[in-house]
Amino acid sequence: MTAYRPVTDATAWNAQKLNDDQSWIYRFGPDAIAELNAALDEVRHMPITDIRKQDFPLHQVARDLEKVAKQIEDGIGVAVLRGLPVLDYSKDDASRIYWGIGQYIGTPVTQNSRAHLLGHVKDEGVKYGHKTRGYNTNAKLNFHTDNTDVVGLLCLRVSRTGGASRITSTTSIYNEILKRRPELLAPLFEGFYYDLKGEHLPGRTPLSDHKIPVFSFYEGKLSCRYLRNAIEPAFAKIGEPATPTQIEAMDLFDELAGSRELCFEMEMEPGDMQLLNNHVIVHSRTAFEDYEDEDRKRHLLRLWLRTDHRPLAPEFAERFGPGTARMGVPAPEAFGLPPRDRSEGSATEMSH
Repeated sequence: MTAYRPVTDATAWNAQKLNDDQSWIYRFGPDAIAELNAALDEVRHMPITDIRKQDFPLHQVARDLEKVAKQIEDGIGVAVLRGLPVLDYSKDDASRIYWGIGQYIGTPVTQNSRAHLLGHVKDEGVKYGHKTRGYNTNAKLNFHTDNTDVVGLLCLRVSRTGGASRITSTTSIYNEILKRRPELLAPLFEGFYYDLKGEHLPGRTPLSDHKIPVFSFYEGKLSCRYLRNAIEPAFAKIGEPATPTQIEAMDLFDELAGSRELCFEMEMEPGDMQLLNNHVIVHSRTAFEDYEDEDRKRHLLRLWLRTDHRPLAPEFAERFGPGTARMGVPAPEAFGLPPRDRSEGSATEMSH
């Protein structure tokens, strides 16, 4: 049996620690807002996803964002930027500021097969199911990681009730499994096949061609990859049911992810930008009820950012080969097919 060891670095936090020490929340003061507005003036004529770092000049804010990036990579893995007066901007201009800030953290990658780089998280009135991504519903979302280094959310509008953001340290989940049921770590390190939900490379199978580990030690760092909603359909497609031990391991992972001790729950405010290191944090959302008025409905903007800082095991590659696991979801133009629009509609038309 492998001799697993506890991990005691900054990523091993619990809910009480995040509540007691909120140095992970950064607030934009008047000077920072003025600097962001000046940068916005430079890019108002540009399509949002054409904006590059050099087009969006920041000075003091850029120095603050260096600290944020370090906190995400080498600290607890989470940061919230608070204080942007998002209701004073059009949704397009708020999107430009968010995109510009993202350029100082990493490189946006595609979030779906339509090559969307700026995602709109909102209820489209559909039901959560196998062919529907959860972010287009008002349903509770299970704890999961996304297929990128950093996931960012900008809150434009909040729901009438519910919709709280929930985050949990996967390092702490690992430590707790090691303490309680160490024998259940083996199936999690072995991993599972993933159903790619139709977003696979042309000519490839609709499943990952190898098992993707939930936990992986690589070059001294513990990383996590977990999406049970893609694991369970893969078992069905393979025609081979999960073993009782595999189910027990995933059940314990989910139980700990949502536990009162480990899970930190926060109500996002309009203007909040939440940035999470996908390799050390799982995130979820509570169900919500929305407003009737279209412009008041819950609306978040999402970025998947590639930073390439963290060394990852080759087995984390999903749709692409080893070393290119951070490239997001394959887009049609990568294979000589006509490209799609890179934003999910005009931000002025969307609500979340």
